[in-house]
Amino acid sequence: MTLESDPKEFESRLEAIRVWEPRVQALVDWDEPAARKRFSEAGPGPLAGWSLGVKDIVDVEGMATRSNANFIPWRPAARDSALVEVLRARGAFVLSKTVTTTFAYFDPGPTGNPWNPDHTPGGSSSGSAAAVACGMIRLGLGSQTVASVNRPASYCGVVGLKPTYGRIPIEGVFPFAPSFDTLGLFTADVADSLAAFQALTGESASPSLPPIRVGLLPDQKVEAADPEMLSALAQAGRRLESAGFQVSSAELPSCCEEAHGNHWTLVAAEASVVHGGLYRVFGDSYPPKLRALILKGGRVVAAELERIRSHRTRVREEVGRLFGDYDVLLCPSAPGAAPAGTEATGDPRFSLIWTYTGLPTLTLPYCLSQAGLPLGLQLVAPPNREADLLAIGERMESVFEFSRRHPLGLGREMAGYPTDGE
Repeated sequence: MTLESDPKEFESRLEAIRVWEPRVQALVDWDEPAARKRFSEAGPGPLAGWSLGVKDIVDVEGMATRSNANFIPWRPAARDSALVEVLRARGAFVLSKTVTTTFAYFDPGPTGNPWNPDHTPGGSSSGSAAAVACGMIRLGLGSQTVASVNRPASYCGVVGLKPTYGRIPIEGVFPFAPSFDTLGLFTADVADSLAAFQALTGESASPSLPPIRVGLLPDQKVEAADPEMLSALAQAGRRLESAGFQVSSAELPSCCEEAHGNHWTLVAAEASVVHGGLYRVFGDSYPPKLRALILKGGRVVAAELERIRSHRTRVREEVGRLFGDYDVLLCPSAPGAAPAGTEATGDPRFSLIWTYTGLPTLTLPYCLSQAGLPLGLQLVAPPNREADLLAIGERMESVFEFSRRHPLGLGREMAGYPTDGE
């Protein structure tokens, strides 16, 4: 369906920016006149007038891709990345670049959590997730190499889609670890994620007959989630069961226990190659966490990489067998609510296994913690089944009934179910 842009929606985004950007700092070099020009030039299409926030590792023609590394003299990109090019062709326009951690690693940028700016918004796609939460943009573009879509979506109370590895082209994106890097989407609700994904791929969901089989997965072969998050997951299972879903316990195979260490070793090795040339010139200016990763990666030997790649293939096969019993898995998207402090981005351990295996995931905001911060749950599906994943997620979203409204009246109502009791 071809649609036209809505000037009223555009003005509402600008108003949200005026109110929230001074507090949250999610945008890079915000330029209202330039955004107005891009809006006026946007064409018709299924995403007509959709405002994009583009994580600042993704190329946009005429804008520098700085990756929150201002110590390097970047030049404006000569052309759009493949993803931005397709979205523009569907009628969307780039409202602004959004803040990332430095080179999409753990060293944070200036963005604060919209629900409480003294807490982290997560990383590395912090600006895109926070901007969606505040109503500043309709569609945020992010990337995930470990947990950089799922974690900020959970912390900021928005929907985060990480597709199957390789599902969305990454041409025109500054790499981190190319065998894991995956572009993802942030939206206020699942309907928008589904519309954006369908505009990108032309795919629609397969008809699914009830009951939908859900595997509840509290244990991901890492340190356990916070009690509050585990309580939320258990309660979500009960709600889904009452709504007609078929819910039962699932368990990951024991081979997943090695995935965490293996993943970080492979990420370090690939990052050391990606940054080799820049690091030789600008290494003294690199932030400490990324510098340590690059140095570690340079010490990884070829035999270790081969062992890890073989293990990853085995884990993919064994985890894939779970989908003979379940349509989707449901698990925590993060250990708990966003931690206090903005000097770190939170713990990525609950999304790592899905990045390691390359499976598609969808983070849904479920409820508010006792401290008034969002708790998100994560759906996992078989490879290349994003449309089905989103269709199931939309049904779950209607059961969870999480909605958002910030104290100043923008966006959706800030309300969620308590984490204990019905």
